[in-house]
Formats: sequence, C-alpha cells, structure tokens
Amino acid sequence: MKLLFCRLQPTSGSRHGQRGSALAVEVLLVAVAAAFFLALFLRSYQDVPIPLALTLDASTEGLEERWSGVYVGPEKIGYAVTRTAPRRDGGRSLSERTQLRLTLLGEPNEITLANDLNVGPDGRVESLVAQVRTTVQGLPVTLRAEGRANGRGMTLQLFQAGNSLTTLDLDDVPATPASLYPSLVESGELQVGKTLSVPYFNPLSLSRAEAVITVLDQERAVDPAGQTVDAWRLKVETGSQAMSALVAVDGRRLVEEELEGGLGMRVLLENREDALNRGWPEDEAQSVDLIALSSIPLSGRLPGGGRGLRELQLSIHGPEAVDQLLQAAHGNQWDADKALLRVAVPDPQDSPSYPLPETGRALRPWLRSTTFLPADDPKLKTTAGRIIGAELDARDAARKLNQWVYRNVKKVPVAGFPQATEVLKSLRGDCNEHTTLYTTLARAVGLPTKMAAGIVYSESIFEDGAFYYHAWPEVWLGDRWLPVDPTFGQFPADATHIKLVEGELDRQLELMGVIGRLKVAVADSPDSAPASSEQGP
Repeated sequence: MKLLFCRLQPTSGSRHGQRGSALAVEVLLVAVAAAFFLALFLRSYQDVPIPLALTLDASTEGLEERWSGVYVGPEKIGYAVTRTAPRRDGGRSLSERTQLRLTLLGEPNEITLANDLNVGPDGRVESLVAQVRTTVQGLPVTLRAEGRANGRGMTLQLFQAGNSLTTLDLDDVPATPASLYPSLVESGELQVGKTLSVPYFNPLSLSRAEAVITVLDQERAVDPAGQTVDAWRLKVETGSQAMSALVAVDGRRLVEEELEGGLGMRVLLENREDALNRGWPEDEAQSVDLIALSSIPLSGRLPGGGRGLRELQLSIHGPEAVDQLLQAAHGNQWDADKALLRVAVPDPQDSPSYPLPETGRALRPWLRSTTFLPADDPKLKTTAGRIIGAELDARDAARKLNQWVYRNVKKVPVAGFPQATEVLKSLRGDCNEHTTLYTTLARAVGLPTKMAAGIVYSESIFEDGAFYYHAWPEVWLGDRWLPVDPTFGQFPADATHIKLVEGELDRQLELMGVIGRLKVAVADSPDSAPASSEQGP
C-alpha cells in the first residue's frame, strides 16, 4: 500500500454494510485509490494486468450489475463493475472489480482491485475477501484480506505475497464500497441536515477510525439510462479528505468526487459500453502522469538542485490542514502568520551521541516492534548486527545502516504494505520500503528511530524542478532527532525534506487532505553549504 509518490534515486552505475458498522467509501483517488481498505495510494510498474474474475456469474438469477467510470478531470483512468444477487435466505452476495490504468513517470500501469462479500438477511456482512493484484518487474503481487463474522464483530486476516501479516479481531464488521451506500439508504436514517458518524477499519494503523457523513440535500438527477431519479447529496469526510457523493434513493452511486481541489478524482455511474470504452485518452503516451499531477511546482530556484542544502526558507500556502501539520512537525520554525517555514539541518557531529543499545523509558515508543516494523524478528536482528559489526556509537551505527540500505535495496516502485521482513527478502522498493527497512534495522540494534513523511525537492524527474511526496527516517542522536535518507543515500537528509507527518504508514493518510493543494515558493536565498559529504546522486 502506498500513500507517497516517492522520487527514486538511481543506484550506482544504473539509470533509472450496515448502518454504523464501518466505512466503505470508495474514494478511488487513482493511485490515491481506496478500494475498501487494501488500496489507498497504490503504485506499481507492470506490463501485463492480472484479471480477477467476478465470482457472480452474469446468468445468476436476480443479478443486478452496475458499471462506473473512474476519471482524473475529464480523462478516464479506470472502470468498476459491481454485481449483486439475492440469496434464498433473504441475504445477498456482492462481487466488485475495479480496473485502473495508470501512468507513472511515463510508464503504463494496471491495478485490479476486488471485493467479494456475503451479506446476511439482517444487513450484516458475514464474510468478505478483498484483494489488490498487480505485478512488479513481471512478478505478481497480491494483497489480500479475508474476514468472517463472529458474533457482533469479525475476525480479519491480512496477507501479502501469500504470507499472513496478522490476524485481528474487530468489534465492528467492515462494509465495502459496494455495500456502503445501499446500506445507508436502507437504514432510513438519511435526512437533510443529519450527520452520521461511521466507524471503519484503518489497515495501516490496524485500528478503528471514524468517518463523518453529512446529508446536504435531496436532488433530482439523471441516471445513465436517461431516467430522472431522486438522490441524496452527501459529504463524506475521512480525516483531512472530503468527498461529495450523489446517491440515488435505490442505493446506486451516481457521482463521487473530491472536494476542495485535490487531483480532481471522480467516479461516475455509467452503462457498460461507456464504462469500458468512453473517455480513454486517444494516445496512451499522452495520459495524465500521476506523479506529475501530484507534484508541487516551486516558485524560485534552489542552488545545486537543492541537494545538500543546509538551510532553507520557504513560503508554503494551502488548506488549513497544512498549517496544522507544519505546526505539529516544526513548532516555532513555522510562522503561520507569514506562512514561512525555516528548515535548518543539524550537523550530526554536534550531537553527543551515546552507546547502543538505548534503554531509556522515554524512547521506548521508537524502539518497539510492530506488525510492519518487526524489530524483534531474528533475521532482521541478525542482519542489523552484521551491518554495524562491533560499532556501538549511535551516530556511526546510524550512518552504517543508512549506507547499507541505500546500496543494497534496489530502487523500484512496489505496490503493497511495506513490511520489513518482506523488504529484507526482496531488497527492492521505493522510499517507503527503504524507510521501513531502515527503521526496523535501527530499532533492532537499540537505535530509536521514527518514520517521517512529507515532500522533497527534485529536478531529476521532469524538466522543471518540483516537490514530490516522500518518506524518510529520523534517528535519535542523544539530544535531537536527525533526518536521514536511505533512499537518496543522504546522512543527514538535506533541507529540502519538508516533514508534514511522523509515525507509521497510517499517519501518511493525513497527507490526503493536502495533495494537490500546496503552493511553495523560495522565501530567500538559502545557505548552499553541503549538509554532509554523503549525498545521493
């Protein structure tokens, strides 16, 4: 699973439901996509799509089939089909497939998302299977979740690459994009002016979260068959992301789209012919590149392409969420009144450092082992120990780990939940994989480390330099947190690394509310002295 569009540096010598049960908002923000809970911002490179057949045959008695087109502005980038069939006991079965055709850095990509579930006569989801399939360098990649109701809740098992990541017992039964809106309509609780709080499962934090659905109005709308129908206008808010949805009184989603800027993602109800054939770009080479679309142009120039800058002052404008994120990440270095951020890269040699392992109680949160950062895994601990050898100085150990990850992990985009044991096995990935592996290896040797995400400047992706979404680690050096970048091979990371959030991958979801909404300008001439002699290309 990816939230960030990371800039990939070349390695040496290369070029490169039910009411109130759970959220099922199908955001489908492209590779910013949410298909149930397996795909929010997915990225992959692939040559051949892997189709997932619908589990409900078209000849099934009583079957209903609905098609939708997925768009970035006026351009189609995918389609979805949902089949629903009644069961003899009064329940229903649902099967949904979404096919996305994406362009990333000029490369065509396809991603298939699938949801299959059974809903009981009482409207409760009894079982579900959710999948994402793609390929990475010709190899299939599958993310999968299987759930089964147990009383009022559900037991959910998450898989990646055929291996079980974790098993969870949920108090609520998750819904899916296919079942949310019909369930809301059937509940009878939709009234103009009413606000509903809807719990949902966040797969990145492995925890329960809340969405807010506000009923704005009742409207008359025209469906794909040309029929005028009554519909509900809804506002759906999940964290910092807001969407508008127009839902027919029979539960059909007519329109779903981003609010307040963003990347202009829309999902429109269409007939089968239009969903499959209308709206695609005439020339695939001219498709909207999602990396370019999500980039943030910089007003002004940075010396040396920004690499190695020790100090930097930027003027940053955006929605209210940006101010909140910058205040939390940078404290008094962010002047909200002037919209001015000052970034100063500390010199690692100015920190006192300390002998490993760190055992202080206050730093335990950044030493702990988690599902995606299993610092107590024997293979990871052995690898980390081999990398640092007899080195016990925290600063020097952090540097060795940074060099090792930079030199040994191949820089390729990967779709999936970055999980350290899988990254160690494959030794490939983008900034999330580099950051996940580094953080876990560092914690394994007793070096407190946390994950940061935000934006970074680059002039090597497209002709004009811009900021792109990125992730990197921060290590504790005795008196401060030092940003480092194993993707770029920087120790420390240069001043163009603008942190917006910190924490595990679930915190990256907070960036959804700012993507496509930022404006950045150079406030003055920064100090161009290099942050260190270790700089990636």
